[in-house]
Amino acid sequence: MKIDGSNRTAALTGNTAPTARSAKPAPQAGRSQSQDNVTLSSTSAQIQALEAGISEASGFDAAKVEAIKQAISEGKFTINPEVIADKLIASTRELLAQQNK
Repeated sequence: MKIDGSNRTAALTGNTAPTARSAKPAPQAGRSQSQDNVTLSSTSAQIQALEAGISEASGFDAAKVEAIKQAISEGKFTINPEVIADKLIASTRELLAQQNK
């Protein structure tokens, strides 16, 4: 898995504030400048609140991710295949138990 500088985690970090752009051209010299008002619907506000809560509910730890990213880039990150295998088996057992209920 490659870790890059893409902004694919914006929804997890809470950096999802919408930006408004005006389709109007820039005002010409000598003309007055009008102001546009933007309002968000209640649905939009609910979506933003849910997206902000994703990182808290999922236990996402940005500092831990950054530390792992740094360790990988420095070649200090070690992988323990036994631990990965044990957790994968435990996760599979949990999923199977949920399906059998």
